[in-house]
Amino acid sequence: MIEYSHGRWGIRVLLQLRGSVIPKALVWSVPCAAITVLLHQFWDTEKGDQNKQMEGIDQIWSKFTFVLGFLIVFRSNQAYSRFWESVTLFHQISGEWMSAFSNLLSFCSADPQKQAAVVEFRQYLIRLMSLLHCNALQTLCELDDDRLEVVDLGGINRTSLLHLKGSPDRCETVLLWLERFIIEADKSKTLDVPAPILSRAFQELSRGMVGVTNVRKIRDVPFPFPYSQFLSFILVVHWLVTPIVASQIILKPWWAGIMVFSVVTSYWTLYYIAQEIDQPFGEDANDLPVREMQRHFNEKLDFFISPLSCAVPEFNVDASYHIQMLSSTFSVALSNSVASPSAGTKTVEAARPNEVESAYDLVEDRLEAALDLRLNSASGAPSQEIIEVTLAKGSSAPVGCCTVSPDQPHATICFSRQAATRENSEVDIGLPAGTGEEALGACLRELEELKQLLAMLPGRQDRELAEMLRDLAGATNDQNHRSMALKRTAGDAGDLMTELPKKLNKFMASESLKRLDPDRQQKLRLLNQRLQERFSRLRRV
Repeated sequence: MIEYSHGRWGIRVLLQLRGSVIPKALVWSVPCAAITVLLHQFWDTEKGDQNKQMEGIDQIWSKFTFVLGFLIVFRSNQAYSRFWESVTLFHQISGEWMSAFSNLLSFCSADPQKQAAVVEFRQYLIRLMSLLHCNALQTLCELDDDRLEVVDLGGINRTSLLHLKGSPDRCETVLLWLERFIIEADKSKTLDVPAPILSRAFQELSRGMVGVTNVRKIRDVPFPFPYSQFLSFILVVHWLVTPIVASQIILKPWWAGIMVFSVVTSYWTLYYIAQEIDQPFGEDANDLPVREMQRHFNEKLDFFISPLSCAVPEFNVDASYHIQMLSSTFSVALSNSVASPSAGTKTVEAARPNEVESAYDLVEDRLEAALDLRLNSASGAPSQEIIEVTLAKGSSAPVGCCTVSPDQPHATICFSRQAATRENSEVDIGLPAGTGEEALGACLRELEELKQLLAMLPGRQDRELAEMLRDLAGATNDQNHRSMALKRTAGDAGDLMTELPKKLNKFMASESLKRLDPDRQQKLRLLNQRLQERFSRLRRV
């Protein structure tokens, strides 16, 4: 699908050739205009009203062009209707299935004893939803390479996947799996919702499948052949006869050429536009962006399954009341407490020329520094806010943060009580010169999840839990700690971000967990799930 801009004067689109059908129309109109001028010059007869041989031809010709114009307008209207209905149905399918997915996430049980089953349900659900959407697009679209992105299917039984490969309708088969999966989750009480409300998810799944069937109708049933054949025939006749008529009726040769060029270009352009948009299910410039649609659907699935998306945000009714203007690309400073470095501490930099070898190293280092400060909030040190967590080129670095070369990718975490003093508590990690854009792009994709994970870490609002995590990780307030100095080296098993996920996972399997109250147990389960998911994925980057 082409994204374009009209520009200030509305004619910028004239300069864009990709997706245009005008060049194809010119293949017909330019020769036709040239033939008209040549006939006018070398056909030595009287022109206009003086030409007795052409008397009355204008009346017959006007009726012929009326029929041709009617057919072209009718064809264009039908093609536009089919195109717009296809676009509407595609978005309706994604909307229905995404709504069913979010409903099922909200139906999950809050019982602490069911959390392991809930985690498994969510992980399986996201894979089945991604597989369902992928198979729908592959069924509907004609792609040269129909490999589309899906969430990892490694955990699904191979026999079942081979069975799916031989299905006459893969989309219907995956939908059946989904429906049985939901029924079994309801019987096991993984879903805690009354049956009439649960049925809403089934209705949305089925409405999405009805949308798939309606799109198949448009794809499988083309515009009626007799109409299409006759329109092509009458266009060719018009192209052959127009030069003859125009060269004899119009007095001046250049006007005859201009009129023929305009009329023939208009007819053939409308004809090709109708052909171009009639079936928007392939990989042409004007077809639907199937790969981007699947990628965007997977991104939404991955975002919605995060613990912060599934949990209602905490709200403080005693907070100050004021009206804010919120833009679509808003920026929110995380208000959770973190430990402050000792007074007078300046920016901590790591100019490591050869130590950053992957996106995982960079993102883990940023998180390690933030986590070390965060967990120490339980020690009673003065607290401060996370003002910025950024990863970008130097030219887009926040005001007051570390300055690096404009061409050098870098990551910055800013901690401060007030924005005016945040330059005293910054952590900046620079990528070495020559590092590829791929590493930077991978880190950028992790930025939002990093902020969410930092927001989950307990601070002053739950000092006991933060104290426990601090002891598990072995974090200290020593500003010379290697996680603050960012001297991490490969294979160092003692660093904070390597040890905390291991020890926390071990603690979750121990009897010590049962001594905590249910609320803290739930917080630890969410944090542990998020840490394990994050680092298992980052290690594959």
